[in-house]
Amino acid sequence: MHEIYLLAQPNAGKTTLFNRISCEECYVANWPGKTVEVHQAEIVHHGKRITLVDLPGINSFRTASKEEEITKEFIFSKEGVAVIVVNGESLFRSLYFAIQILELREAIVAINKIDSLEKKGVHINSEALKARLGTEVILTSAIRGIGINQLLDRCIDAMEGKLRGKRLRIDYGSIEPFIERAEKIAGDRGIAVKALEGDEYALSLLSEEARMELKKIYDEIAERYGNPEQMIAVHRYRFVEELLKASVKEIMAQKYSERIDSIFFSRAGPLLASLFLFLLLFASLSINTGFPLSFAFKFLGSEDIAEVIESYSLVGIISGSFDWLSEFLKESLPESVITDLIAEGIIPGIGAIAAFFPLIFVLNFLISLVEDSGLMARFAVSMDRFFSFFGLTGKSVFPFGVGIGCNVPAVMTTRILETDSERIRVAISSPFIVCQARLLVLVLFAAFLFASPLLQSAAIILIYILSAFLFLMASRLYGRLMKLEKSDLLIELPPYHFPSLKVSWWITWHRSRSFIFKVGKFILFFSIILWFLEFLGLSAQIGNAISAAFQPLGFSPELCFALFIGFFAKELIISSLAVSFGTSDIQEILSALALSPAQTLALLVFISFYTPCAATVATVYSETRSIKLVAISTTFQLFLAYLLAVAIYSLVSLF
Repeated sequence: MHEIYLLAQPNAGKTTLFNRISCEECYVANWPGKTVEVHQAEIVHHGKRITLVDLPGINSFRTASKEEEITKEFIFSKEGVAVIVVNGESLFRSLYFAIQILELREAIVAINKIDSLEKKGVHINSEALKARLGTEVILTSAIRGIGINQLLDRCIDAMEGKLRGKRLRIDYGSIEPFIERAEKIAGDRGIAVKALEGDEYALSLLSEEARMELKKIYDEIAERYGNPEQMIAVHRYRFVEELLKASVKEIMAQKYSERIDSIFFSRAGPLLASLFLFLLLFASLSINTGFPLSFAFKFLGSEDIAEVIESYSLVGIISGSFDWLSEFLKESLPESVITDLIAEGIIPGIGAIAAFFPLIFVLNFLISLVEDSGLMARFAVSMDRFFSFFGLTGKSVFPFGVGIGCNVPAVMTTRILETDSERIRVAISSPFIVCQARLLVLVLFAAFLFASPLLQSAAIILIYILSAFLFLMASRLYGRLMKLEKSDLLIELPPYHFPSLKVSWWITWHRSRSFIFKVGKFILFFSIILWFLEFLGLSAQIGNAISAAFQPLGFSPELCFALFIGFFAKELIISSLAVSFGTSDIQEILSALALSPAQTLALLVFISFYTPCAATVATVYSETRSIKLVAISTTFQLFLAYLLAVAIYSLVSLF
């Protein structure tokens, strides 16, 4: 079976092209010898069976992640038919990347987003590009399906040896004699050029003797002309400039884009970005859970309206449906252990997965719209100065903002971050963000402690400020302890354009369905474990065992067991206390706990920051693939929350 590999920098439309060709019928497979997953699809074109492979996007040959490494290794391998997807809206940068690949191997060039270029009055002469690059150049639009059949036809021609493509050869001017000498040593011109640029992978392909000889040539160039990397880059830039002059006509300036950017990058930019992000979050949460509208009505004393909003939200309807199904099974099936397991263990677990899915889907959809419109890059730049102090980039504002609604999609949103080091840091720090579920519990205890709504609000706001501080400091601490590289924001500002609903749908579906298959099984597992604990009647033993550790705070066994149950879902803390004290009245439950003001404040802090819920833990593992990281971060968060609670309790007890 023949194989086609798609190569591109991020935001070139490569995955959209993959989805268009594969009709969204793809599967995930591990790259041979790696744990990195790539999307593949089996297609048939003119009777030929073809495997289409969507390789991870790569910003440059100076790779930063294991995903980018496999793309780089493929480029050097010269296997299969390679298609370089060039971003038509960023021709200069995209072609600079493409010519580096064409120096190393034969490939077909697909200039994407041609429909967008035509609307802007930009015309590309593909024949002129073909003549200068020495390879097939196809103009495509992944969204509209333009040029797809022609691209596949040329790929089949390449498979059958009908294309007479050739490796690109750039004239490097004054250093050309040195490159020719390096070519004889390396046996390959492309590898020789990359080796002179200091590319570690290119150097690893050569013998020790060859590396020593190339080092001498490098030093000769440096002594006579200056840095060889800069010399090579200068000649490449000149080549791309000449290429564009000969093949691109009637480029129209985008003045409206410049006016909007002047607002984004002003002093008010970060504030505008933050407001937009929270509006995005507000919309997604309101659609799915009713929060924070329901919370606002509760605060105003309109409990009935708040209950209606929560009940008829997407999450409320889904949860209610599974509750009904659970009760129906208990009434319909014979009373037995199996019935109880299905009705109280398995069905609630599946219900939890189903209830999470719309929230994750809507958040992913809204974020994909922001990405496709060109706004995300500008948000990242406007927030980068603040986040860079903590070793993060401006893109980290998205997981942070999403985490206020729910930590599960916050961890999944780390996929938009550029480097592994930043993804890991933000993923394991995200549980410090106080989510909606924890907020609901905090509000009840704050209302019990403070009679004044003003003091209640002040307490919650202080908790959120502490939450943001801990998230940022934890990210910085993890980076230093694990010796992770500080993330720098290297990003190109794409043109503004109206987002494509089709593209957003593709991106959203691919991101969201992994939640069902990867995280869902862990949520179901924890749900069944919780059922076993309740079925075996271990609540008293667990509560007594944990209360020994909380002796400095004076927490009762009932409260300690509720905190243990809170690991499965923070909302269960109150319901667990209701079962323990035999009442659903919140005031009676809180009175039965007999907590002092110092204990209540300590409890507020502990609930805010202790071990994240099981779904979040499962998601962190799914994204990091490291049990060690999950164990370390979860344990660290538990002990930090405990120490903060003891400190608060001791301090308040002095007064």
